Amino acid sequence: MRIYDINPTDSIVINPKGREAPLDPMRREPRIPAGATSSEPPATGKREAARWSGQAWEIVSDWRGHVYWLADGSRHEITELGVEPPADGLDEQPPASLDTLAARQRAAIAAALADALAAGMAYTMPDGTEETVQMLAEDRQNLLGLAIEARDLKAADETGAVQEFRGLSNTRYPMTPDETIALTDAALGHYKVLKARSWDRKDAITQAFKAGDREGIEAVVW
Repeated sequence: MRIYDINPTDSIVINPKGREAPLDPMRREPRIPAGATSSEPPATGKREAARWSGQAWEIVSDWRGHVYWLADGSRHEITELGVEPPADGLDEQPPASLDTLAARQRAAIAAALADALAAGMAYTMPDGTEETVQMLAEDRQNLLGLAIEARDLKAADETGAVQEFRGLSNTRYPMTPDETIALTDAALGHYKVLKARSWDRKDAITQAFKAGDREGIEAVVW
């Protein structure tokens, strides 16, 4: 007698070809073990599967593994038998709305600005050492404090290396007020250039958005 083992997870046949029923060791007769049936599963077509109901086989839709998108851009994957994609399901991800696209590009520009600030500014120190001036918010506050102090010292006719600056390498650099002013002015100028670049690109995104220009929005990069 041929029997068909049923998968306990989804109730479909494990091997459509089945196997010979084991013999009862006492009666020496074929027996049907738990989790199997002697009923042959029916033939199925594309996107179909035979599922054991407990009493008989039933043919159900089988779209497992199928991925579809809805108009809002959300991605879905079918993982269960008997579930079909909705009538409005799309086989490809729909293009983002202009609102979403513009927001995505603005976020990309903001992230690029943050990366540029985190990278700091290359600067040649008074002793000729190539150093990196850190440019994060806390660093800019420290630079501003140094700049104010340097101008006060210069106003008091101080010309010695009485100030100290630490770069990314954590090296200490003694500096005169004039040297400190030159460094902080360069850092401020670097920051202004990066901010202006960010504003220009965000303005370009806004203009393209107002014009309904999808390609124009996508073309704006850091």
